[in-house]
Formats: sequence, structure tokens, C-alpha cells
Amino acid sequence: MRTIKILLFSCLIFVAFSLSVLTTHSLLETANLERHPIQVGEILTYTIKIAGLPAGKQVTKVVEETVLNGQPVYHLTSERQTGNMFGKLYHFRDWIESYVTTDQLYPLRYVKDLEDRKYRSHIEVDFDHDKGIAQYVKNRRNQAIEVPIGIQDELSMIYFLRSKQLSVGQTYRFPVLVKGKPQRVSLSIYRREVLKTVALGRVETLALRTSHGYLMWLTNDDRRIPVRIEAEIPIGKLVGTLEKVDFIN
Repeated sequence: MRTIKILLFSCLIFVAFSLSVLTTHSLLETANLERHPIQVGEILTYTIKIAGLPAGKQVTKVVEETVLNGQPVYHLTSERQTGNMFGKLYHFRDWIESYVTTDQLYPLRYVKDLEDRKYRSHIEVDFDHDKGIAQYVKNRRNQAIEVPIGIQDELSMIYFLRSKQLSVGQTYRFPVLVKGKPQRVSLSIYRREVLKTVALGRVETLALRTSHGYLMWLTNDDRRIPVRIEAEIPIGKLVGTLEKVDFIN
């Protein structure tokens, strides 16, 4: 009898595991939206609060469509920095740029400059998706990293998510380069939610949660604009709220 119970228990665990695998989808293989949401000239400005205090701004841009290594790419940038008041307590600034292919939104090149109080770092990454290699340079130290095809960086992944058909109740997985190491990130679409925003008024959103602790709300339309982002950081909860949407042609 005990043997039968053990076998039944093992079968239940196997079934539960199998169901969890079946309900997790590859984001790389998920269909794109019919209308591409990435528009050259788009500028999104966010106000940032940390531990409930006004802390600074973040501005993301789709700068241009250009060519890198013979491939058509979008040039994306992001700048975050603390404001004058909060900056007196905690100075932070980072500048990021990413070049992503226009067809699949895979990053080819990523650059980041970081100022975190007295700490400084400069990172450059060049991706070769065909060979599965990324050349990772941090403060002049170079190393080759094996990466899965379609791996994203911290900026490109936002636009990659925006391009996909996402369904409430589904979980997706995709690879991201985090601190020089490839990681498999899970993304759960856990509900629809109506938010009141300064930039867009009342909008229906898709609420997303990632396995590394980020929460994000994307407009549930063909624009897929991120209107709110939350994350836990060492000095408190960070909340980014969309303040303004601009388009420059």
C-alpha cells in the first residue's frame, strides 16, 4: 500500500510539472502584433519615485533607423538620473543605448555608462546571434560569453515585449543578459487593469510580472506603451510613471 501511495504521489508531481511546462511559452516563438508598435521618433518621459519620494526622471527614445554590421537596426536610448533634491542624498545616473534588428528586435550592440554615488562603470556588448557569442567588455576587461539566440539586454527587452501578442493568464520565458550572465526570465501576464495616467488619461493595461521582480503595465492596444514600472532596489521601492509621450520625426 505504501508503495502505491508513493507511486501515485510521484505521478501527481510529474503531471503538475508537465502542466507547468506546457503553460509556459517561449516569447521568441510568440507571434508579433500585426501592427509594429516601435516608431522612430518616439520619446517616453517618466517621473521616478524611490521609497515614495520624488527622485528623478527617465527618458527613453527610438532615435533612428540605421544600419549596423550590414543589418537594419533601431537605435534605442535610455537615460535615468536623480533630480537635484534627491541627488544630494543619492547620486545616480545611467545612460544606455541598444541597437536592435528591425525584423526580430534582437540586440546587436549594447552600451551602458553608470554612475552610482562614487562608483563608475562602462559596459559594451556586441552580440553575434548566429554564433551564440557575446563579446562583453566591462571597464576594459573583455570576455566572450556563450548566449542563446535571441537574448535581450535590459533596454531592448522592453521593446521586444511591446512587439508580442500577450495573453492574460499565460507565462512566457525569454533569455536576458543580466550583469554579464545569460538568464532565463519568466514573464507572467496576470491581469487586465485600468490605470489613470497623466500622459494618456484612463487606459486599459496588461499587468506583467517578471521572475526577477519587475512589475510593468503596458497599454492593451497596438501601441503597447509602458505606463508604469515598479522594482525593488537596495534603497527602496522604485516606481516609474509615464508623464509624457512625444514623437519627433
